[in-house]
Amino acid sequence: MSPVVEVLEREEGRSGELVLRRSGADLEVILNGAFLISTANESSSRAMVSAALPYLAGDALEVLIGGLGLGYALDEALACERVAHVTVAEYEPTIVRWFHAYGEERAERATAGERAGRATIKVADVADVLTTCQETFDMVSLDTDNGPGWLVREANAGLYSAAGVQLVRLALRPGGAVVYWSPERHAAFEQSLAGAFTSAVPVAAFDVVQGRRHEYTMYVGLRDEARDGVN
Repeated sequence: MSPVVEVLEREEGRSGELVLRRSGADLEVILNGAFLISTANESSSRAMVSAALPYLAGDALEVLIGGLGLGYALDEALACERVAHVTVAEYEPTIVRWFHAYGEERAERATAGERAGRATIKVADVADVLTTCQETFDMVSLDTDNGPGWLVREANAGLYSAAGVQLVRLALRPGGAVVYWSPERHAAFEQSLAGAFTSAVPVAAFDVVQGRRHEYTMYVGLRDEARDGVN
């Protein structure tokens, strides 16, 4: 039996029509008719941060998250004591407003993090942030689309190109890592990662949606200046 769907808000955003709806027990965000994110995707959203942490050394980590979504990646980063500061770049101001209005405990923890100087949520294109930051972040987490093969905003195509991947690499400090969300393995994108990083590790993540288990791939790209020699 399909869950009951209720539209909570509808608004014209910078990229088109945004809809916030409740589907059964879950909140969902739709952009121009395309599914963007759901609270049912909590596990894989948190994996956008947790998948990279085992590959990072040290403390006082600086993290950049591209795409606020429903705030799970931000919440995961703030829960890690090794993270000193998280910057979230969210292109749609409506998404930021919805997060504060509907994010419940996650939004409260994010606000506390902002007050404590551990979190910054800015309305910005993450590509612009990456362009102006070199060797700034220990982790970059990019969940701007439904993976490299399913863009909800065509302007984000550059983030998954070879040039875009290099842009991310340059924004990372030596020893840093990037995480990309993908619904499946993507051979062309893996080649782009291999051309920029010392190694690219596919890490499996899972969500259970309406009783069905869905597997995704978190691509973790590792920058190790001691070995990769890429300028």
